[in-house]
Amino acid sequence: MHTFAFGLLFVGGVLSHAASQAPAVYQRPTTVTIVISGVPGDRTGSYVMKAPSSICGEIPKEASLTGEAVFIVEFPSDMPAGGRITSVAFSSNQLVAGVKRSTRFRLTAGIVRADGGKPALYVLNTDSGQPKNVGGATLAATKGTVTLMVTGQNDLGETVELTVSCE
Repeated sequence: MHTFAFGLLFVGGVLSHAASQAPAVYQRPTTVTIVISGVPGDRTGSYVMKAPSSICGEIPKEASLTGEAVFIVEFPSDMPAGGRITSVAFSSNQLVAGVKRSTRFRLTAGIVRADGGKPALYVLNTDSGQPKNVGGATLAATKGTVTLMVTGQNDLGETVELTVSCE
């Protein structure tokens, strides 16, 4: 038997050739729009940025660190000069296997205000069971582009509207 050291992955006792293919979830051209409003107000505003995402897509359970399939967005891969969005991290183990809508997810978003200030991250974890953390996430896919739309409100009363489009 020949072994190929390049790109083969040993998963659960099975050598997987499919896992050796580079998934189309890495370094995707991505556009993110975030609108944050409400109290305390230091993050209030509308922010748009285009850059490659580190990850945008569904990670199968065999490749996931948690052992379960998950839809993930990690943006941006590198912060461009003058960028107004420092980070977006989204994950949902519900938006997998063709599921298009969920009320269970985790979201953090970091922004740079017009005055250059960098407030603490916006956090919305609807899967934690904490009261006052509510929202919905929707996935759509057309012609190679995946679009994630999230609306919600965190326990501080801040609302978020997030749209992520990954080509």
